[in-house]
Amino acid sequence: MQSTLNILVVASDPKLAPEVQAALKGFAAGQDAVVHVAGDYRQGSEIARNRRPQLVLVEMTADLATLKTLAEEISVGSPESAVAAVFHPNIFGPDVSESAIIIEAIRAGIRDFLRRPLSTSDLEQFLARLGRKIRVVAAATGKVISFISNKGGVGKSTMAVNVAAGLAKRHPRRVLLIDASLQLGVCASMLDLQPATTLTDAVRQRQRLDETLVKQLAVEHPCGLDLLAAPKDAVEANEVDDESMARILTLSRRAYDFVIVDSFPLIDRVMMAVLDMSDAIYVVLESVVPTVLGAAKLCQLLDNLNIPQSKQRIVINRYANFAGNLSPSDVATRIGRPIDYLVPYDKNLLISANTGQPLIFRAGRWFSTFGKVTHRMIDDLEAVPADAATRNGKIHP
Repeated sequence: MQSTLNILVVASDPKLAPEVQAALKGFAAGQDAVVHVAGDYRQGSEIARNRRPQLVLVEMTADLATLKTLAEEISVGSPESAVAAVFHPNIFGPDVSESAIIIEAIRAGIRDFLRRPLSTSDLEQFLARLGRKIRVVAAATGKVISFISNKGGVGKSTMAVNVAAGLAKRHPRRVLLIDASLQLGVCASMLDLQPATTLTDAVRQRQRLDETLVKQLAVEHPCGLDLLAAPKDAVEANEVDDESMARILTLSRRAYDFVIVDSFPLIDRVMMAVLDMSDAIYVVLESVVPTVLGAAKLCQLLDNLNIPQSKQRIVINRYANFAGNLSPSDVATRIGRPIDYLVPYDKNLLISANTGQPLIFRAGRWFSTFGKVTHRMIDDLEAVPADAATRNGKIHP
């Protein structure tokens, strides 16, 4: 399976990023890539630290001192990123030696150079030289699994908590549950936890945030699960932005084998950061016509964002077979894709929520239908390949 390439373009010239995208599209074998854009060196340094791209393409100017500073900052904040300078020959002027400038850039810490306009062959050869390093970096990261829905009240958090708890029983202290339902997070109460720290604390510590601090900010559950809780209120939730979320996810997947993200039913910049970094996305819905129609729009949105359907899973939750209820085949027809999981209604889930004890602890794998489906879901996400980006050739800031 070909890995998705995470690229950061740092340039004041708005034409460079589309140039990169056009070159990628010309690859004979195709290349899945997500391209982030920074308009200046300062922003580029911050995005590199948060997103940890495999490749940073920097617009080269005559300001080699600033270029050197950027290269040094990236080497510290994202040491696995390969940095290449992209230059147009006309920047040197008729009386300036191109080779002399390149030598100065090498002294500034730049090791690779690409001429503009970028050609597919030049970029393909460059990526081939970096291929081995990129594969090693991708293999070193854990998996990010997100649970999303088009509306609240469909049991998305219930599924996220039970899957995370069941997974943690198999992999103690190697699973992190992030409650990214920023204003209405319920994961802590569903686990009967009272966390002293939340996502907001991670954001406030962004300058010193690393893998160790992420673990320290998470609260431990006796089952072996770690939880990074939602902010305490809407005011604190407002402090969480997309770059902060990207950094938290980047560090979390380096500290844990599995990162489960519960979300809020709103596709904003924060959720876009989550989707960017998700290796699999579980779309949770109920078999009610308004919910199904909304889920169909959500699935279409994921397609429009170039998120492969192979990374999407459709979950019908709290299903009951009675006259007048939509059948799984009806739902599949309306949303235009097959149903991956049919989770039955179980009244014990209400008791579980009230007591703060996930049902997966009591639902046997072989004798409970809920347990069977949930464990099958866990088996599936254990087999999901880790891949740090999702969208195919999509350019966004």
